[in-house]
Amino acid sequence: MGESLARDVATAVMRLRELDLAKLPGVAETIDWANALAFLGAERLDPVLAADTLGAVVKDHEDEDLVTAKLADVVGGGDV
Repeated sequence: MGESLARDVATAVMRLRELDLAKLPGVAETIDWANALAFLGAERLDPVLAADTLGAVVKDHEDEDLVTAKLADVVGGGDV
């Protein structure tokens, strides 16, 4: 996994942890998400890839709905 993808994932997870989620993503979920993205050949995290792999990092169905609604902020809400 490249450094850019690792930074993108770390930043996105930090933003996810700022949301009012029932189950905040931990280290295991972060690693799962990064591995899923790397497996798909991602070099950077973008909204499409994030949406396609969200189940790796967000485990609660209601949390997934909330994150999906705010995905642009989570993935692109600044210097991702």
